Amino acid sequence: GFPTVFLMGLGGDRKDWHEQVPAFADHYQTVTYDHRGTGESDKPETGYSIDQFADDCIGLLDHLKFDRVHLVGYSMGGRIAQLIASRYPSRVAALVLVATAAKANPLNLYSLKLGAYLYENHGPSAAASVGPLIEFTHSYFSRNLPMLVDKLGAVPEMPMPLHAFLGHVSAIENHDTTEILASILSPTLVVIGDQEWLNPLPDANELVEGIPDARLQIITGASHGLILEQPEQFNQCVLDFLSEYGRPADR
Repeated sequence: GFPTVFLMGLGGDRKDWHEQVPAFADHYQTVTYDHRGTGESDKPETGYSIDQFADDCIGLLDHLKFDRVHLVGYSMGGRIAQLIASRYPSRVAALVLVATAAKANPLNLYSLKLGAYLYENHGPSAAASVGPLIEFTHSYFSRNLPMLVDKLGAVPEMPMPLHAFLGHVSAIENHDTTEILASILSPTLVVIGDQEWLNPLPDANELVEGIPDARLQIITGASHGLILEQPEQFNQCVLDFLSEYGRPADR
């Protein structure tokens, strides 16, 4: 199938797409990878910016000999995908921006500062413990409270070193693509949960209004972690969107 590349958010790695890979691999050559500083990728002391993450992705596409791909970017990954689509328009056939924004809003900035404070002073397990508050809805907590409580204090499987986590935080804090949205010419779908509060509807609308002919899809019963909380809804809406564009050579 046509190559489709998934870009994860802050602190995540390629394994966090576990609800998407099986669904998309039936239709597309599905690629997930770890950003620098995460998972099994290198953890250099420097080089943490949205610009560098975008260049890293292009380097991967070059290595895989993919001239043109679909991009699906979640949260920080959506920030990276915006820059790739603007800077390398010939490489992006269709673009999906998920739970993301053109720049960080004040609440987003505070949550980043909180995460950095916890990571630096109390370690990765403390930072991970506040994650569900950002990711999930009241309904999710009602269904999964015992499991969430059991995970309190658990150290992530592959925790990021402190310098890498702070580098990711800084990258998001300094990201602002508001002035270049109009240069994104790839067909674009913006996806948000109906209970999203980290990058809420005004942020999604800014993307839709700034990117020519972009569309908005709202997933019901989901907050920031919509790819995990409502994977079937999310997967289907993205598959439906990408199916309209197929292989660029066919159009």
